[in-house]
Amino acid sequence: MAVYNTSRFIDQLLKTHESSPASFTVQLYREHWTLNSGSKFLYNNQIASLLDDIRTRHIPVDFLQLFDTAKVKFYEGCLIVELLDYRPSKTTDAELEQPERTRIVLTPNDESRWTDICLMGEKSAVPWTDADALELEAKLLMTTAPPLCLEPDVHLTRIVNATHRATTPPAPPSLKRKASVMNQEADEVEKARRIKISQFMNPRLRPTAPR
Repeated sequence: MAVYNTSRFIDQLLKTHESSPASFTVQLYREHWTLNSGSKFLYNNQIASLLDDIRTRHIPVDFLQLFDTAKVKFYEGCLIVELLDYRPSKTTDAELEQPERTRIVLTPNDESRWTDICLMGEKSAVPWTDADALELEAKLLMTTAPPLCLEPDVHLTRIVNATHRATTPPAPPSLKRKASVMNQEADEVEKARRIKISQFMNPRLRPTAPR
């Protein structure tokens, strides 16, 4: 039953590698974010899809080739990402001097496993056939997948499903959420300012002086 306990696996992985460096670090600021303290990216930039993958806690398929080239460290087939959030909770506050530090684990899925296999085939000295790739995928699944129950039991299935649902970490709020909330607040302030100006410009809406 332990193989179905996702939270236990993640907690154990983080504890085991507590002193190890993160696979990569994301710094979140009010107007932009950075990867490993590198170039600045806006939250509506195409590369910001990485933040969506982090939110779903899945290995980002579109970045696997880049990670492979950069020799990004994997831990037991997973990525450990460190988030440093400098954004204040209110728009009027200054950015935090000491960020909120969080470590999360990105786990593989079927798409990322297949992409990883394709990358391995590209680096192989001998060209792979589709059969070679499928054979490797089968071996990976045999090694990593939970054991099959060849004698199905309805009650056992319900217990396994309930355990899996209860121990799967919930998806956190979008990493872009704070930025969008700040923009929404700024839009509301601007909207109120425009209404006030329009009322001032319209004589019918001005309060009349008592006679």
